[in-house]
Amino acid sequence: MRIQRIVSLACAALITFSSVLLAQTRTGSEKAAHTGDLTGVWYPSSVNTFNFIWTDPQGQRLDILPLTSWGEEKFRANHPIGDEYTALTSNDPNFSCLPPGLPNIYTHAYPVEILQVAGRAIMFFEYGHFVRQIFTDGRDHPKDANPTWMGDSIGRWEGNTLVVDSTGFNDKTWLDVSGHPHSEALHMVERMRRVDHDTLMIDITIDDSQAYAMPLKTQRKYILKPGWNIMEFICEDNQVGFNDFEKKVGAPGTKASEVTVGPRTSHAIAGDWKGTIALADGRSFPATAIFSAASTGTITVADPSGPLTYQFQNLAVSASGAVTASTLEGTNFLGKLSQDGKQISGDIILANGTGHKISMSRP
Repeated sequence: MRIQRIVSLACAALITFSSVLLAQTRTGSEKAAHTGDLTGVWYPSSVNTFNFIWTDPQGQRLDILPLTSWGEEKFRANHPIGDEYTALTSNDPNFSCLPPGLPNIYTHAYPVEILQVAGRAIMFFEYGHFVRQIFTDGRDHPKDANPTWMGDSIGRWEGNTLVVDSTGFNDKTWLDVSGHPHSEALHMVERMRRVDHDTLMIDITIDDSQAYAMPLKTQRKYILKPGWNIMEFICEDNQVGFNDFEKKVGAPGTKASEVTVGPRTSHAIAGDWKGTIALADGRSFPATAIFSAASTGTITVADPSGPLTYQFQNLAVSASGAVTASTLEGTNFLGKLSQDGKQISGDIILANGTGHKISMSRP
């Protein structure tokens, strides 16, 4: 009887001790697993979606980046699409369907899905279906690794902010659509945080002493899109259509605004228009346009994440009804006016190569 009591007490003590250990283990695991939640499909909604607004480390805007002599030489050799070059004459890696790299991929108007699994945060980009792995298991960057298009990314959580450190890039990509270069010494740090349930902010710091005289900063804003899925995107398919558009616009090096349009002017379409725009990924939004007789026009897209506005100049209509215009940022508009003058359909081609279809009619 006494032996049974001793055994019972020992078992009770063991159970109590095990419970304490289990509680400590659970507490430790729960604490270690406490991270922010960045999961979801996110759509870009920055003030300047298709390029970056760069600042110095103190936050002062930089209209001209502080290139080193090495960086300046590389920059002069790059030919971004815009006033002088089209997709047919630009040497932007994007137009060869090569990976845009980081941070350039953030300037593409396509959604990205963030997935969080044990030891990793995964960014699945709709553009090109590129996958970026951010390892959060405490590892360091690999030593003497071969440079890659998307680099090597490791992350750590500071509260609800994911701090991402990326190195190991090759020098074949540009920082942005303006053609700013970088070297293989590029070091990028991002701070990704959910400022509210529907808004993701990414603060970006670029440090590349071979190309720039000081670190550079910029920021991206994304809006949560519940119910969205990442759609199929095949760069080669889109590129064929875009090159066909460029050939229609004119010879290599010719802008839409320079195409001969004949005797008619923008008087033929002056006034208000309403319609829809179909983005390259298949989604559609309402659009409105105001064209003036002074060869200017504005097209506004009612994107739920924030309105998009294109300010067109050199607006002209040919005798056959071809509508052409361009923006200072390098966006081209090529449309067709119906015979009765009541409908316009055409393409809006952004400076980064993204193409949208638009259809409008007079109210």
